[in-house]
Amino acid sequence: MNKKLIIPIVICTIIIIAVISTCIGGGSKIKLTWDAVPAPKEIKDSIELKVYVENSGSMDAYMCAGSNLKDAVFDYVSDLKRLTTSCSLYYINSKVIPFTGDLNTYIKNLTPQSFAKAGGNRTNTDLRQIFDTIVKANGKQTVSVFISDCILDIPQNAIDFLGNYQISIKNTFYEALAENPELGVEIIKLDSKFNGFWFCGHNREFLKDVKRPYYIWVIGNQRFLAEFNQKVPVENIIGGIKEYCAYAAPQKIPFDMSRSTYVTNHSGKIHVELLVNLRGSLQSSNLYKNIAQYKSANPQQVAVASVEEIIAADSPYSHVVTLEISNPETIKSETVYFSYPYLATWISNSDDTTGQNVKENLDKTTGLMALIKGVAEAYRNSTTYGSVSFELRNK
Repeated sequence: MNKKLIIPIVICTIIIIAVISTCIGGGSKIKLTWDAVPAPKEIKDSIELKVYVENSGSMDAYMCAGSNLKDAVFDYVSDLKRLTTSCSLYYINSKVIPFTGDLNTYIKNLTPQSFAKAGGNRTNTDLRQIFDTIVKANGKQTVSVFISDCILDIPQNAIDFLGNYQISIKNTFYEALAENPELGVEIIKLDSKFNGFWFCGHNREFLKDVKRPYYIWVIGNQRFLAEFNQKVPVENIIGGIKEYCAYAAPQKIPFDMSRSTYVTNHSGKIHVELLVNLRGSLQSSNLYKNIAQYKSANPQQVAVASVEEIIAADSPYSHVVTLEISNPETIKSETVYFSYPYLATWISNSDDTTGQNVKENLDKTTGLMALIKGVAEAYRNSTTYGSVSFELRNK
């Protein structure tokens, strides 16, 4: 063949191969290395469950016929009881009042008459004292459940009242964290039929056949609470829940990778799948899926593309976090942080600061912000729950 023809043909062939190679993504290989963090094993510890129902006068109206509260508490505590080795039942106001019967009798006796017979100061409940009592009795092997309307009795001269309340709650949980750094707190908002008097300080109002909020607080080692949530999701409480938030101390996030080697395509991007277990943070399923809760150490090149729940019951991981990494050959390492809100938005929407006009604020709770913000302050340095890290290099 004529040499003058051969040279152009060879050149064209090389160009075509190069174009095809570019189009099909024959990029460089990127090798990822990481130190996997093992997922926690199933808990075999002995766990004591303590259940407290506030029996102040303001709780009487929840104990009417058709009360949603009774069903929800019975349902949830019954399920938790099966995961623990012992269950102690109490009424609580100015003092702790042990109940000697079983759970069925306890629920049956959630009546205004039984509340009054149990005794204690049912007129003015100091929730600062109640939380201090519950938390100090909450040993490292204990999970405490507290049911209350969480209304603060605001006095007429209330300039410093809410601020002092918040500080007291903060101190209680701050001291508890010093004793048990793995202490977790869950706050569940529910509502129930309410038929009777609403009280707040010196104010009172008769309400008939309305719905009013109440709260279930769950306090204990966050490993215990995480396992409870996996086996008894709070979203499944009979009648449903209205809102949820939780606080947990920072921990190493258990994680692994789906694979270690990636090839960059023609756009210079790779998608990396992280297998993570976020249950220890105690957050809601919706929060886990919110990509705004994840931050990258290289935000210009790394983005969270998606977060998907792992539904396999036997999986040691809870979610798959998919990262989109641009120009990975220019990054030596990456760290992804998971955080939760200091204060969920629903808290301010559920808060009342006046203790008046309850008919215009049926879905609000007087002083709720002071209570939960006190807890939030104790966990202020914990809202970045943890991180996962890995390194990248050209292979």
